[in-house]
Amino acid sequence: MDQAELRSYLERLIDSLDFGNREMLQARLESLASVFPFNEYEYIITFMVDRGVITFLEYEALRDNYVSANRYLDLFNLAPRTFGQGWGESHLLNLDARFQKADKNLDPEYEGQYDLWFEGIRVEVKTARAIDNSRSGEMASRALHWGTEAPFG
Repeated sequence: MDQAELRSYLERLIDSLDFGNREMLQARLESLASVFPFNEYEYIITFMVDRGVITFLEYEALRDNYVSANRYLDLFNLAPRTFGQGWGESHLLNLDARFQKADKNLDPEYEGQYDLWFEGIRVEVKTARAIDNSRSGEMASRALHWGTEAPFG
């Protein structure tokens, strides 16, 4: 489930509300201020649980589904250097013990020109995030789902 699918699901829930609750929710959303971690999605879901449109167990299933499909979404909010050097290198080191942090002990000619050593192979770690440059907002909200055919920047 990507963010568009989550949004579509929430819109169907909103459409299922009676007129009074739908109008109340829309009015509150129009004036809603969002500050992480409190945002529009959190507000809609809480409203739906409060009104009995979904149960807490249904919320948990929705949350588990979204989180499992977007396991690395928080990486979009990391600074570029932190994403590549911090997460990217650590991720590779954790994936396979044969990766080693490059240093002069492994390669006497090493002077910082690459990042990792893999059984005699010099590895330069590069990272990139697939985002929709036509939208504005936080990086995570611009993330493209892995199956999309949309262009990315």
